[in-house]
Amino acid sequence: MRPTSPTLIPLATLLLAGCSAYDAPKIDIVGARITQETAQGVVLDFTLDATNTNEVDLPLERVRYALRLNGQRVFSGTRSAEATVRRLGTQQFMLPAAIDLAEFDMPEGDVEYELSGSVVYVTPGEIAQILFDAGVRKPRSSFRQSGTLDFSTGQLGNTESP
Repeated sequence: MRPTSPTLIPLATLLLAGCSAYDAPKIDIVGARITQETAQGVVLDFTLDATNTNEVDLPLERVRYALRLNGQRVFSGTRSAEATVRRLGTQQFMLPAAIDLAEFDMPEGDVEYELSGSVVYVTPGEIAQILFDAGVRKPRSSFRQSGTLDFSTGQLGNTESP
């Protein structure tokens, strides 16, 4: 067994210091509305709240998400979150979902929905940024919420976060 090099100990300490623990932002779906409607499709905009319990800002980088209506997957996508959650604060952001009516027969009234996904965020610090940029460490916060969406009014109801 080789002895540990004296330069590896400070390097390991530096890397661990750059990976300080931060709480992941909590993501909640707080609203949905129909923003566009044609004979070919419907666009829903979901409003999400990201809550940060840390003493530092957390930039949100990318969101991957999927929407199911009545158990059928009708949309999946990836987009830039375009938001930073201030320290000890909440930031709203929007996620659109385009539904092709040729693929999904839109019923009238209540529809069961499930929106799930994950948000990649950046933690502070030079080492954390280097690890993030290198793709070594990309912290995520997952979300999954289900309930009903009333297509006659475009409003959410009975939302649950499993």
